[in-house]
Amino acid sequence: MLRFKSPEEKTYITHFAEKMGDSKLVEIIKTGEVKTEQDAEYLSLFFWRMVDQSIEDDIQNLPRLFIEPNEFWNEKIMYFIAGFLQQAGYEHIWETVSDAH
Repeated sequence: MLRFKSPEEKTYITHFAEKMGDSKLVEIIKTGEVKTEQDAEYLSLFFWRMVDQSIEDDIQNLPRLFIEPNEFWNEKIMYFIAGFLQQAGYEHIWETVSDAH
């Protein structure tokens, strides 16, 4: 089960899922469940899309969600997702997707 370490982490990832119109990721966040390898791959791919979007937001000088830079939150989310997927037995999927980016 996805259990965010802080409400800000959940707010950050939810913000980008909603901004990108990703209803599947919003549902994963809401239920906290990653049940299949496909879900694990989807979560992993979403993370990298979120990073790309946050970089684009910075380039466009859009307001940040929090006082800390997006890079700070991306790193926190990266460690959270990597750790979660490792514990869930999907570390190989995280590594494969991350290596491709």
